[in-house]
Amino acid sequence: MDEAIEFCGGLLVARGSVAPEYVEGMKQRERVVSTYLGNGVALPHGVLESKSDIRSTGIVVAQYPEGVDWGPGTAHIVVGLAAVGDDHVQVLSRLAEILQDEDLCDELAQSEDASFVYERLTAPPSDD
Repeated sequence: MDEAIEFCGGLLVARGSVAPEYVEGMKQRERVVSTYLGNGVALPHGVLESKSDIRSTGIVVAQYPEGVDWGPGTAHIVVGLAAVGDDHVQVLSRLAEILQDEDLCDELAQSEDASFVYERLTAPPSDD
């Protein structure tokens, strides 16, 4: 799990979304409460104290078809998040919708098509 957090955190750092210290805040969050959401999806993000390390909202996705032990479950999709203000609300609402579709979660975990994963994770919520 720490390696997956470091990988996603490193991507956020490389994008310029966060300072390197934010990655430690992501690990601290996991020690306090698991960010495993269910259906093979984890959403590591920093603790409140690491908010000052966020430079801009950033979202990264790492796919682990074989799975990563994430405490209460096995993560196949790890969504690293750093959000300014309330930017995280839209991300969480989209993820909540995706989590309700177990088949879609399986597809996202196994897909080798990055554009498919991106499109599904960024599509506007459906109205049904």
